[in-house]
Amino acid sequence: MINFIKKNKLESFLLTLIILLALGLRLYRIDEFMTFLGDEGRDVRIVRDLITKGNLVFIGPQTSVGNMYLGPLYYYMMAPALLLSGLNPVGPAIMNALLGAVTVWLTWFVSRKWFGGVSGIVAALLFAVSPVAIIYSRSSWNPNPMPFFALLSICSIYEVWQNKKYQFIPLVGIFFACALQMHYLGLMLLPTLGIFWLFTYFNITKTKDLVAKKSFTKKTLLAIVFFLLFMSPLFIFDLKHSGMNFNAFKAFFSDRQTTVNLNPARSDRFIPAINLMTSDLILARQTLNQGIGSVLLVLLSIFIYLKSKWQNPLKIVFVWLGFALLGLGVYKQHVYIHYLGFIYPAIYLLAGAILGFLLQSRLYAKIIGGLILIYLVSLNILHSPVADNPNRQLQRTEQAVDSIIKESNGEPFNFGLIAKQNYDESYRYFFENKNANMYRGVDKKTDQLFVICEDGDKCQPEGSPNYEIAMFGQSHVMKEWAIDYLRLYKLTRFK
Repeated sequence: MINFIKKNKLESFLLTLIILLALGLRLYRIDEFMTFLGDEGRDVRIVRDLITKGNLVFIGPQTSVGNMYLGPLYYYMMAPALLLSGLNPVGPAIMNALLGAVTVWLTWFVSRKWFGGVSGIVAALLFAVSPVAIIYSRSSWNPNPMPFFALLSICSIYEVWQNKKYQFIPLVGIFFACALQMHYLGLMLLPTLGIFWLFTYFNITKTKDLVAKKSFTKKTLLAIVFFLLFMSPLFIFDLKHSGMNFNAFKAFFSDRQTTVNLNPARSDRFIPAINLMTSDLILARQTLNQGIGSVLLVLLSIFIYLKSKWQNPLKIVFVWLGFALLGLGVYKQHVYIHYLGFIYPAIYLLAGAILGFLLQSRLYAKIIGGLILIYLVSLNILHSPVADNPNRQLQRTEQAVDSIIKESNGEPFNFGLIAKQNYDESYRYFFENKNANMYRGVDKKTDQLFVICEDGDKCQPEGSPNYEIAMFGQSHVMKEWAIDYLRLYKLTRFK
């Protein structure tokens, strides 16, 4: 590292600034910007019990589409961060921010190796200031580490294919299993990994190198073993629950009326998918010029493939993005930007290669590349999410819990939440951590019920069909107060 810095002082200086920028944008007021709703509350409750009670976890979160369960790896990743933060939910969010900055560094490292130092700096800079990358790096959520594991998977198979480093094959199995446990969209990495594994196998077969073939076969078997080992908690869960996850997967792909269209020729979703990649990952979520941006991205990609000497690394990037477009094009449900986590690095590697090539070409190309880079960086900084007002969900949730505990006067109470877009796990996390005298209605009916409403003044806690409120029985509001937009109610039963 010292020798590299001595030989590349300017690049090292710029990279240091970029990493510091990435850290600053992700860690800035992270406790106020982080998301802390029902899903995050559920996760920290599970991980807290893993830490404090030793409750092992064999499945991860449930997917929003298909009712499938992810693997538990993310929960085990959260555990050290939650422990070090004293069970404060901001700990896992900081872990994601740090991992996001490491992903920026890894993007520079891979881009530099594939396309040169200038491309590496450009790719890292665009990744560092990307609003989408910042937003999904400052909250604790299982899809957020996906870019890190996806990039590790792809650069590992590249080392196998191009540099004949067969010791990387087991790493492919490990990193692919890790990516799958972050989000099942990681399955779209499989065709790219498989194709370049096959290319390597055919190359070995042509050379008739028996030693290489033996090493390749041995490392492939080891990769399969590692993959199965990392995914084994899910297999154990399925064995205990009559193949629940397998059946959910089967239903997802067999019920093609609502999930996937297996005939890509009949899909009209490819252009929207390209536009989404361009607008959200390059143009700072601005849709005004997304069509022009998409066309330029495609044309310039073809241009550098024909003119540069980077055909091999560009091939793997194109295949990576091509299968992503194919998968997203046949998917019938709404495509959210976090679904694209497995190709975030590919977009910035490609953008870095394009601009790096222009910046190292003739004067007119340098000017064009420089202007594009200045425009993109300015656009991303102008629309940076750090300029937004923080949501303060974590603070508001704890403040509401503290207020209810104080109002309860130490007496037992039940609790209910009225919200269209949330559920009560985040509140329950703080109630439990503060040893509040709170009971679920199924466990014990008390003499007082506290209700938090997140839907403004339209709430009607009396007679609400909410399960916890309905279980309390007929009641009337004794007190009402507000914390920001939250409405809090204290109810007692009719006597």
